[in-house]
This record gives sequence, structure tokens and C-alpha cells, in this order.
Amino acid sequence: MRIRGLSVAALILFAWSAPSVRADDSERNLFKDSIEANKQSIAHDTLDAFYQDALDYYHAKRYDESQELLDKIYSIDPSYQDVAQLRDTIRKLKASRQNASVQDAVAQDMHQGNQAYSQGQNIIAINYWKQALAVDPGYAPAKKKIQQVNHALAQRQFEEGYLHYHHGELEDALDAWSNAIALDPTYKQRGLLLLMSKVDLSVQNNQISRLALQAEEQYQGGQLEPALQSYEELLKLQPRHEEARRMSAKIKIQLGEAAFKAARSSFGRRQYAEAIKNWQASLGYNFETVQSQKGIRMAQAALEPSKKPSKKSRSKPSAASVAASSTTAASAQAAAPPPAQAVNPEEAMVHYRRGLVAIRGKDYHVALEELNIAYQLDSTNEHIYVARQRAQQGWAAANTPEGAAP
Repeated sequence: MRIRGLSVAALILFAWSAPSVRADDSERNLFKDSIEANKQSIAHDTLDAFYQDALDYYHAKRYDESQELLDKIYSIDPSYQDVAQLRDTIRKLKASRQNASVQDAVAQDMHQGNQAYSQGQNIIAINYWKQALAVDPGYAPAKKKIQQVNHALAQRQFEEGYLHYHHGELEDALDAWSNAIALDPTYKQRGLLLLMSKVDLSVQNNQISRLALQAEEQYQGGQLEPALQSYEELLKLQPRHEEARRMSAKIKIQLGEAAFKAARSSFGRRQYAEAIKNWQASLGYNFETVQSQKGIRMAQAALEPSKKPSKKSRSKPSAASVAASSTTAASAQAAAPPPAQAVNPEEAMVHYRRGLVAIRGKDYHVALEELNIAYQLDSTNEHIYVARQRAQQGWAAANTPEGAAP
């Protein structure tokens, strides 16, 4: 735009920089209107350029780039042409494309799972169906197939439990029935829990008798520590077992006295570290606690001059921190997608057996740690899968507040 042969910008500069020139009010208003019109023209040209680029991206199906430009236009002028409608259209197209991608991934996992199932590879099939659920948590066909396989596995465990029961293998029967319930909780309503409680009582009585005999034989053979361990296991099963309580107290006195004497002997030979170790053992058996604590302080004081601080010493991680890190690692491994094939079946079975021992001892935290590792090493093993399901159920039951729904 030009006024009296000069551009707007030149005229403004001339009017405001020359002292001898005095613009009247009408000229000042003209200048202001011209500047505002110029600004609007530039803004409109910019929006037009953005909009044209957005349309080009839209027709090329580059929806992310198109939406980014449309968002800029909308933030400046929400009523500009059909920007609002086009933004909404792109959102719907992107959502549709994402849904199609999800459906493709689910279909692929379901197909691989169905193939594995048709070949009798039940656990591999379940792994694929679970991957489909990870993509689409509400996908009913995957849930149904997993439930069907779990039901079939539970039926097999239920029948194996009765075979063990009729052969007098009561602990194995309890294990099998517990597996059946973990895989299919409906077995709880089939009278199985009542039978299991009766069998469990019988197993417990047998264990008490076996442990009592074992502890007595160990004590008579001079194996005091194993005997104490057996008596303590017996007391876990039957806390009011009088003989176990009496013998546990007696053995602790004997072991504590031996440790206390060994500590004094080590201290006399200036073997202060060994003395501390033995006095700590004495404390563990609650023997001469005051004297043992005093002896530890004396031995520590005697060791003090020989200690030399190391500049590069590094603190060793505590057992608690190591346990916490291993738990985190096991949880992360459990959360990661399982491998389709076995990685190390032999090592997996080592962790599987440890997990079973922990389950029988109702230590579900350790059981899950071991079985998660086993599952990562061999996610195709049916025994590992079943035991892991049982440990997960046990952990959930143990950590459900009383009165709350499991």
C-alpha cells in the first residue's frame, strides 16, 4: 500500500523522525489504520500458507504433520475456513488407523496361538494369547481360549490328585489338587476343599511323627544343630508340642554354652574375630547374653588398633538391597513378553524345584521369584506354568485384606 507516492513504512518513518513535520490527528489515524491493515494482511497470508501445506499433508495421508499445522491455525483463528472440521476428521482417521493396527497385531498373536494349540503346545499357545491381551486387554476370544486350556489342565491335575490319593501319596495329591484350584477356581465349589483339609490334617500328623523321630535320632547322634532345626520345624506345625519345646530349649542351652566357651578360648588366643563370631552365636541361642555382649565389645576394642581405613573402600550392598534388586529384576522379567522357545530348560527346572519347596512352605514371595526366573528360562514347560499360577494365587490370597473380595 502506498500513500502520496510513498510506502506506508517510509511515510511513517518520515512522519515520526523529521522534527519539522507535524502530522495532524487525521494523518495519525490514517497511519494507524494502515499499520493494522498491513498486520492483518500478513497474518492472513501466513494462515493461508499453513492451511495449504496442511491440505497437502492431508491428501498425502501424512496426518501427524497436517494436524500439527491445523492446530497452529486453530490456536490463532478457530473459525478459519474448515480447520475445526478437518482436525476432527484427521483425529478419527488416526484412531481408525490405530485400531486397524491393533486388530492386525491381535489377529497375528491369535493365529500363532491357535497354531501352537493345534500342535499340542498348550503353554506356548497361552503365551501368544496373553500377548494378544496385552495389546487389547478386553479381547474376549483370547480370554476364552486361555480359560479353556486352563480348565483342561485343571481337570488333568484333579484326576492326578485322586491317583496319588488312592496310592497313599498324600502330599502329591494335595499338590495336584492345589494346582487344579489355581488353574480353575470353580473346583473350590466341588467339595474339593473339604477333602483337601482332611488330607492336609493327615499329612501334618505324619510330618509331626516323622520330625519327632528324626529330631530324636539326630540328638542321640550328637547332631545338635540339625536336631534343633527339626524340632523347630515340628513346632511350626504344632506350636504346643511339649517335647519339642523342651528339647529345643535344652539344645539351645547346650549350643549356647559351647559357643560361649569357644569364644572365651578364641579371645585368650587373641583370635578376636573368631571370638566375636562365637559370642554372636551365643547371643543367638540367648545364652549368657550380658557376658556375650561384653565379650564382643572387648574383642572389638582389641581389634580397633589393627584396623586401617581404606580410601577406596566401597560399601558392600546389604542383603536387603540385594533381595530388593533381585525382586525388581524378577518382576521386570515377569512383565516382559515371554520367549516363544525354551532358553535353558535344565536351569529352569532348578528354579522350578526351588519354587515348589517355597510353595509348600507357603513362602509365596520366594516361590514367585524362583518361578518367574524358571518361566523366563523355559516358558514352554507346563509344570512351571501350573506352579507359577498356583504361586500367584497364593500370593494374592495372602495379601488380600481380611473380608475383602479376592
